[in-house]
Amino acid sequence: MKKKIGFILLSIVVIVGAIIYFNRNQEQQEEALFKKEAIEFWVISDPHYIDKSLTDSGIAFKKIKETAAGKELDYQKESWQSFINKAIKQKPDMLIITGDLTLNGEKVSAEKLAELLKQLTNKGINVFVIPGNHDVNDGWARKFVGDKQEKTEAISIADFKEIFADFGYQNATNYDKNSLSYSVSVNQKYNFLFLDSNIYPEDNQPQTSPTTGGTIRGKTMKWVKKQLEKAKQEKKKTLVFVHHNIYAHNKLLSSGFVLNNADEFKQVLVEYQVPIVFSGHIHAQDIMTETIKDQPLTEIVSSSFSIAPQAYGVVKLNENSFDYQKQENTHSVSEIENYPQYIKELFIEDGKRLGYSQLIDAGLSDSQKLDTAAEFVGQVNYRFFSGNDFITDKEVEKIKAEAGYQIITEHSKFLKEYIDSIIQDNNQEDNRLKQNFD
Repeated sequence: MKKKIGFILLSIVVIVGAIIYFNRNQEQQEEALFKKEAIEFWVISDPHYIDKSLTDSGIAFKKIKETAAGKELDYQKESWQSFINKAIKQKPDMLIITGDLTLNGEKVSAEKLAELLKQLTNKGINVFVIPGNHDVNDGWARKFVGDKQEKTEAISIADFKEIFADFGYQNATNYDKNSLSYSVSVNQKYNFLFLDSNIYPEDNQPQTSPTTGGTIRGKTMKWVKKQLEKAKQEKKKTLVFVHHNIYAHNKLLSSGFVLNNADEFKQVLVEYQVPIVFSGHIHAQDIMTETIKDQPLTEIVSSSFSIAPQAYGVVKLNENSFDYQKQENTHSVSEIENYPQYIKELFIEDGKRLGYSQLIDAGLSDSQKLDTAAEFVGQVNYRFFSGNDFITDKEVEKIKAEAGYQIITEHSKFLKEYIDSIIQDNNQEDNRLKQNFD
């Protein structure tokens, strides 16, 4: 009998001890990342990193570069190293990347990018990442050998969690079991929600071409509401980071870029008074605010870090204030004499190719007119994607008076419609934002 009582008492002690241990672990897990109130973080999107081991710079890779929408793919490792050196010197508290970490979901690219990012965490700079539509179970994962493209191992869901474990998932306060979403308690005033909005097959299903569109799935939406309610009860504000957009930042760049259930998602965000959403995906720098149910909701879209001017946002976050400034990564790469100018010319050339192809298809053969119009397209395209299209009506009139615009108007309905859609952003400045929170 005494042995039985002793066994019962021992069992109770073990159970109580386990409960205490679990509660301590839970408290530790939910402990804020920082005790200080003033936080500085940097944010980028769509770096589309491809590791050098996947290409021999042959014919196949050259073709990819020509159709890569102005991405710089040759010196990414060197460019990233310069950026990391700058971050280590300036010491932001965090670097956040809102998806499309890799070119097309190559596992090797993810692993090598993680090695670069590890330099930051080793210096005490936290890194948080989420996947983009090109990152997980992407059937387009390729290496380039001579004149051929060959399949290479893609990133599975399990791979993404493992490779980027040190960049968000280990510091997470809570995880969504149905996606690669997670939340982080940043300090006593703020929580950050990192959301996986992508549509991709499960690991046991065949890999497919990447789906451009995205959604916040039903079970994930429930999890989001739970995290926002918890923050509300704790009297904390939440900032949201997601790959896909909540607003249409250009009338021609909305299908596949704006979340499929953006209206529902925005209603949830304003219900819980989320002030700021960060996203990427369209590769264009843009800031847009709408008032929904008397609640302003701002989205900051970061341009692609793989194109000029390799912009990154610097955010200074205090108890009741938010200060965002876009910076340009004006660094040097030893292989290129003037790297910022080099990547700018790459992107402008891509815009010029669009101009040439559309006008030639429209029947224009005058080489001088083609050159003039193509150069015009390249320059206007660069202004839009770099976030420098917030201009006055007088400036628009001046641009439309240029010979390039007149040639386009005469010869290409499609090109004119495209130029008209990107020539002016008249809602708000795209490179800086200051807000005071109540």
